[in-house]
Amino acid sequence: MKPFPIIVSSPSGGGKTTVVQRLLRRDKTLRRVVTATTRGPRDGEKNGRDYHFWTEKQFQDAVKKGQMLEWAKVHAHYYGIPKKSVDGVLKEGRCPVLVIDVQGAKTVSGKYPQAVKIFIVPPSLDVLKKRIAARKDHTQDVALRLRTAKKELKEIKNYHYVVLNDKLDRAVADTAAVIRAEQLKTERNIQDLKQSKVI
Repeated sequence: MKPFPIIVSSPSGGGKTTVVQRLLRRDKTLRRVVTATTRGPRDGEKNGRDYHFWTEKQFQDAVKKGQMLEWAKVHAHYYGIPKKSVDGVLKEGRCPVLVIDVQGAKTVSGKYPQAVKIFIVPPSLDVLKKRIAARKDHTQDVALRLRTAKKELKEIKNYHYVVLNDKLDRAVADTAAVIRAEQLKTERNIQDLKQSKVI
């Protein structure tokens, strides 16, 4: 199989990180690409595992050197993906999973047209609000994130797949099914079949 990037987006609190964590535990053909950010770590988050926690100077230096695949300022903090992280996973023969917002998804899919975009949606805005508030995170502005969520949800039409996250196990299973179907596409396997002389 020819590996390809997998882009997973959702509004803040939509469950994208949790869904992806479950997927990575069950599917070793996938590897998460770690995003860099200038925000501080939340409880339990580790540098290099959940995010690369950079200073603003580190981040801006990487941007100036052209090392970022995409980046944006979201909720007063910078987020971005180092390009070498994506290319490194592709060279391993695995699918890089990028957990990014809708703006980043546009940029990445423009540079990797073979990428698959999946949008994780909450069952309602009320549920989303409760999820954000339940985090008890001082970096969260619930009203701001809800306004942003409404804008992001309008971008669903630009994604290949939408997965409803009302029940986590089902959302994980649905996302896994999308990825497996994409991995089995003829166009992603034709070269391997030719090399093995099956066709």
